[in-house]
Amino acid sequence: MPEEVPVNRTDIVILTVVSVLGGVVLASLLMTPELTPRFVNAAMISAVLLAFFLFIPVMGVRMFVDDRRVKDEEDSSH
Repeated sequence: MPEEVPVNRTDIVILTVVSVLGGVVLASLLMTPELTPRFVNAAMISAVLLAFFLFIPVMGVRMFVDDRRVKDEEDSSH
């Protein structure tokens, strides 16, 4: 029953954009937003944590959308 989930480029792009923007937002909530090495470091750490924790939800949403699209195509062909 092993089912492989292929990772598309769009999945990685979405995950990267959400992680970077979310990382900057989280860093802004934690400290004053200014272009310093500390702020950049906090933003990068936040982005990496978000990417780690959001990978499975992003893949799950993509699988749900793909399944929905396939179901709609099957329904329209009948």
